[in-house]
Amino acid sequence: MFREIPLSRAYRLLHPKLVVLIVTKAGGRVNIMTAAWAMPASVRPPLIVVSVAPSRYTYELVKASGEFTLNVATADMLKAAHYCGSVSGRSVDKVKAAGLSLMPSLKVTPPCLADAAACLECKLWGATPAGDHELLIGEVVAARAREGLFGETYDVSRARLLLHLGGNRYTTNSGEVVVA
Repeated sequence: MFREIPLSRAYRLLHPKLVVLIVTKAGGRVNIMTAAWAMPASVRPPLIVVSVAPSRYTYELVKASGEFTLNVATADMLKAAHYCGSVSGRSVDKVKAAGLSLMPSLKVTPPCLADAAACLECKLWGATPAGDHELLIGEVVAARAREGLFGETYDVSRARLLLHLGGNRYTTNSGEVVVA
């Protein structure tokens, strides 16, 4: 038997989703936004899509710079990831406030997160309006993963990836539920 779900929460039927942190840099400022609405879009060329509301500071910086990094969060990054998704970077230095460490990217200006499981460096390839969000399409120009966590796929016995359930509820690929 099924029960009806309010349309305002229908997207959560597609969760849990991998938590990623979008890092941008424009005008000398680095900003981080947490997102769960990200997916691959193409292999040739390598494209990813992330859904961002145009009202977000991150959206503004991606559009201004044309670049971003997409960083895959681990369970150890729970507090920082939740924080970066809960406050605006317009008036707060989220890197400092969340206690995150940056490392230089290989091919784009925005840095990668040193604590992440992986980092995909992207150049803005296109954007498509989608309701109250915009789908930002990034061409992946470099990709790296933490040593020992990724071969052909993630080694799920070693990589505790952070997955978003909804609101302040998260889980990991091990099945444990964690609350921010």
